Amino acid sequence: MDSEKAREHTEEEMIKIENIKGKLILIGADDDSFWEAGKYVRRMEQRLKERPHSCDYEAVVYEHGTHFVLPESMLRLALPVGLKLVLKFVFRAAKEYPNECEATRKDIDRRLSAAIQEWIAE
Repeated sequence: MDSEKAREHTEEEMIKIENIKGKLILIGADDDSFWEAGKYVRRMEQRLKERPHSCDYEAVVYEHGTHFVLPESMLRLALPVGLKLVLKFVFRAAKEYPNECEATRKDIDRRLSAAIQEWIAE
C-alpha cells in the first residue's frame, strides 16, 4: 500500500536522517508487504546524497526478504524450530522465494556481524 497516494508527505514529516551521527546501516526489501521498505531506504539514501551529513552509512535494498529483513542468526534464536515454515505461513514472498529470502537474511547477518566487529575494533 502506497501511503503517499492519499497525500504527499511534507518535509516536516520526514526523518532528518542527515542529523544522525556515527555509523548507519539502512536495510530493506522490495517485497516487504507491510511497509515500502525498499522505497524508504532509497529515499533516505537520496536525502543523504543531497544534504551535508557526517554519518558513515551503507544502504542496501534486497529484492526478496519480506518484512523480516533481520539477521538469520537473530531469527534462529527467536524461533529455533520451524522458522521457514512460520515465515512461509506469514509472508507470501517467503513462500514464493524461500531460498532468496534465506540468502537475504544470511547476507544481512554477515553485513551486521562485520559492522559490529569493525565498531568493536575502533
